[in-house]
Amino acid sequence: MPRSGAGIGGLVLAITIGKYDPSIPIDLYEAHDSIDTAGVGISVWKKTHEVLTDLALFDEFKQIFTYDPERSRGAKVRRSDIRGGGYPWYQRADRHGLSSMHRQHMVAILERNLPASCTVHSKMRLVNYMEPEQDDSHSTSSIRLEFADGTTATTDVLIGADGIRSAVRKTMFEAASKDDGDDKADLKQYIDPSFTGMSIYRALISAETLRMEDPENITLKEITGFTGKGRFLVTYLIANGSSMNVLGFVCDPSLAGTHYEGRWVSDATRDELVEYFDDFEPDARTVVKLCEKPSKWAVHVLKPLPFCVRNRVALIGDACHAMTPHFAAGAVQAIDDAFILGRLIAHPLTSISLVQDALRIYEEIRFPVARSIASHSLSMGWMQTFMEPGYYDGTRDGDDLDEHGIGSYEREGMETIKQDILGRWDFVDNLRSAPQAWEEAESKLQALAS
Repeated sequence: MPRSGAGIGGLVLAITIGKYDPSIPIDLYEAHDSIDTAGVGISVWKKTHEVLTDLALFDEFKQIFTYDPERSRGAKVRRSDIRGGGYPWYQRADRHGLSSMHRQHMVAILERNLPASCTVHSKMRLVNYMEPEQDDSHSTSSIRLEFADGTTATTDVLIGADGIRSAVRKTMFEAASKDDGDDKADLKQYIDPSFTGMSIYRALISAETLRMEDPENITLKEITGFTGKGRFLVTYLIANGSSMNVLGFVCDPSLAGTHYEGRWVSDATRDELVEYFDDFEPDARTVVKLCEKPSKWAVHVLKPLPFCVRNRVALIGDACHAMTPHFAAGAVQAIDDAFILGRLIAHPLTSISLVQDALRIYEEIRFPVARSIASHSLSMGWMQTFMEPGYYDGTRDGDDLDEHGIGSYEREGMETIKQDILGRWDFVDNLRSAPQAWEEAESKLQALAS
């Protein structure tokens, strides 16, 4: 009886298990009154469509995609901290085009497709779990779950899909630190998320209002990124083009690793956002001025974990590899985690005595990939705001100026960053899809069972 959180990863996990073994009872524990998700816009890669197709979800998702995945390209990124007008920097030819949608629409589809074998428990916030004392690493005794309201439950398998502030991760690493001796005492460093020094101002604006204000605004045509020293503005349409998701990054590497004072998500003002992007080009300033009620998000990530499975407990999604959004990969990685893990749990060869080995296979297949993407995403965020050590720093001076006032130092520096960013995207594009990776996972499971 697997138990999991009810975020995107947890929902896909339940759907996957339910498809491949409907006899397995599944419990999803949601901390809130109903299944909800933070944020507004969300994107998935084209290769994620293979998972959606396998789970018979793709036709429903096509109805909420804003951009045609067969035609969409990567974001058009511009150097924009030039008030009179910026210039194009790069746009990659995307072999795995992004499909953007409203996050809540995505969750609604997943919730509608939960299997009959799944029970959702609302207002149940896990605070701790207890594993049975065991001499045999393949013990089948139940895991005890403890919730904030004082209730308890038991399970055979626990999957922590409970986000960046994961109670499952906290318990896992506290237990590992205690059980594995003094040489493992530093495992507690992986419990708490770390502030990146990046904050994101998020807002949703009406595409029609922007069209009336500025009908030729470039953001109405495609996914657009406006970049400048320490700042990055991203815009893309969602809800079938009726709304525009706006993300304004403000970055300060000197704050990376420091304790963030205050709430991680808070209300902000339009004036605050306007001030940060006041020296950007006109199209960017027009978008920002329409952001009436932005919110401010302090971007936290996890230190790269040394493991994500312990006994019959596993972590997926943000609980395992919370990352910055520069690859639009957070949801994608959670979906891939859930698909591989769900198929392993539901496989006919996975008995309760073998489930721990199945979880280890999940860790071998998925963990290195997700950690690499998280690392690349963080460094790319600093590069495209000209704040990555060893790269061009955004200075706009020098000799050999062209007709746009761009000097040789700027041209050469931005070309170097461009090539490195495109190289990171090539790494992502060349990754296997989850159904392709499943072939290796199943082969490993079959080898163990034999």
